[in-house]
Amino acid sequence: MRLTALWTGLLCVTMVLLARPALAEPTEADRATARALALEGHTALQHKDYAKAADRFGRADALVHAPTLVVDWARALQGLGRFVEAHEKYELVLREGVSATSPKSWTRALEEAKKELEALKPRLGWITVLLWEPSEAVVAIDGVPIPPAALGVKRAADPGFPEVTVSAPGYEPFKQTVTVGPGEEKSLEVRLKKLPETAEAPAPTATAQPGHPGQSQRIASYVALGVGGAGLVLGGVTGIMTLKKRSDLREECLKDVCSSDSQKKVDSYHTYGTISAISLSVGVVGVGAGLALFFTAPKANAPAADAAAARARSRSLAQVTWQPVIGLGMVGAEGTFQ
Repeated sequence: MRLTALWTGLLCVTMVLLARPALAEPTEADRATARALALEGHTALQHKDYAKAADRFGRADALVHAPTLVVDWARALQGLGRFVEAHEKYELVLREGVSATSPKSWTRALEEAKKELEALKPRLGWITVLLWEPSEAVVAIDGVPIPPAALGVKRAADPGFPEVTVSAPGYEPFKQTVTVGPGEEKSLEVRLKKLPETAEAPAPTATAQPGHPGQSQRIASYVALGVGGAGLVLGGVTGIMTLKKRSDLREECLKDVCSSDSQKKVDSYHTYGTISAISLSVGVVGVGAGLALFFTAPKANAPAADAAAARARSRSLAQVTWQPVIGLGMVGAEGTFQ
């Protein structure tokens, strides 16, 4: 039975060892680079160039992990006011610990981490975020998301003005800057408001649009009636002047035979007669076309087939042939609608 238990223990140890990932051993070049980075970090730390010091110690620890580098890294972060990160670095050294065979510098770094951690704790701020609605919202402090398990309990924060943001789909986002001092605790309750639901646009109805064929045809009829009316007025005025010229010529001419002295009056008579005949013809055509377009214009809600038929009728009614009629005893125009 003892042999069986021994073999079982050895098997478990073997499985654990096989399950652990193999850590890459630093090369000599890595160690040399880490020493150079650590030297630069120490120099920057002495000159209070905390940003450079944090960068160099972080790089060196990535190459060769050692508690001495982590403690110095935490000191640089503390100088930058990043107390939460420095707190975690000190905690890391305490969690990992050092063995009895470790260098004395590692043992000294462990003791320094304990002391500096105790001195740092009172300088931390604490924020408690109570999320009431919705439960799936994402909460972040200074852009760093908070795990759901950490909601409702106090969480370490750097003293100053941390910004708390809460967001969730379908809700108005929340943002608030919290003023927290060293060792101070602040609590914040958040209940997001739902965004108003957007109403769906109503389906388009078959209403008459400004550019429907019936309206266009009516506009054309008004234009034609205007042109026709102007033609009739001009034709009437020039017709009256033509009749006056004819009356004058009757007194000067004998049996439709005029002397050369009356030639200018004869030419003027024919000119006015031509203008009157053309104007009257345009007026008749315009008025006829306008009336045809007006009375055959389809209504706004008329079917497409009826509208097409109405346009065809208007075209047929608007077709007219005309010719002026001018004589010494008459002036006008004659025409036919087709």
